Amino acid sequence: MRTEKLFRPLIVMGGILFLLVSLASGFQKRDLEMLPDLSGIAWIEADRFLAIHDSKNPTMPSRPRVSIIRLPQSPLKMEVETIDLDWPSPPGPSSDLESIARIPGTNSFLLVESGERIKDRPIFRRIFHVRFQDERLKLISFAEMPASVINIEGTAVARAGERLLFIYAERADDLPQTAIIWADLELEPLKLGAAHRAVYRPTASTGKGWRPVSAIDIDSKGRVWIASAFDPDDDSGPFQSCIWRIGQIDAGRARVALYRKPQLIARVDGLKIEGLALREQQGRIELFAGTDDENYGGALRLIPLKP
Repeated sequence: MRTEKLFRPLIVMGGILFLLVSLASGFQKRDLEMLPDLSGIAWIEADRFLAIHDSKNPTMPSRPRVSIIRLPQSPLKMEVETIDLDWPSPPGPSSDLESIARIPGTNSFLLVESGERIKDRPIFRRIFHVRFQDERLKLISFAEMPASVINIEGTAVARAGERLLFIYAERADDLPQTAIIWADLELEPLKLGAAHRAVYRPTASTGKGWRPVSAIDIDSKGRVWIASAFDPDDDSGPFQSCIWRIGQIDAGRARVALYRKPQLIARVDGLKIEGLALREQQGRIELFAGTDDENYGGALRLIPLKP
């Protein structure tokens, strides 16, 4: 809200000075647009990121689902461009996209619904394979996640020699652990192989309200980065997040090898991190976090890393 003072001048009429009663001051209300929730982010190139939003089907038909975000170069200059996709029917538009994974070395991405169950029937558990080309995002194909998983909030794709691995995890509300799951990934046609898993137990920031995994990304060295997030089940917060490095891709055995002790990278108070994106260029690695802060909208922030 911006405060403005409104002044009325003195008026002289026929030599008589009239003072309009007092100088008026007041408030002018202005609604500012917030960055929408970021339930997942992935680096495209330079200063651009692909972002997803957790709009629901069928209750939010016109709300954005995919955007391109450009990092600001000056105050109040965050550029956000909504992207339209031809969602396959039925059931049509995505519902609760909660993670995005870039396929290494390409301009292709996987957009992943979290997965729901209604009366024990799994719905909205699709993986969408999209390609960013000529300033457009094109849907290539889609497949479904296994029916046994629900509330997937972190996904990533890694190379293991000539193979691609799809890594994912349930957020596991309030639980002391979750499973890091991986499977062989084929793109043409899009499908997943048999699932393998390793139990991940955070060494801190667990208990009621904590989600052990809310985002995943993997760097070019095969190191696995995750976020965990605290949500008090109140859209006004307060929120909290941690970022960890928890393991390594074992390319020879095509698996995720978890560290005995996860490495804490950062604690972030007041924000709920639901997306991680590693930007690697010119031998430098940078870590960006995207947040879904409910009533407060979203944020995209650079996270400091130790040299």
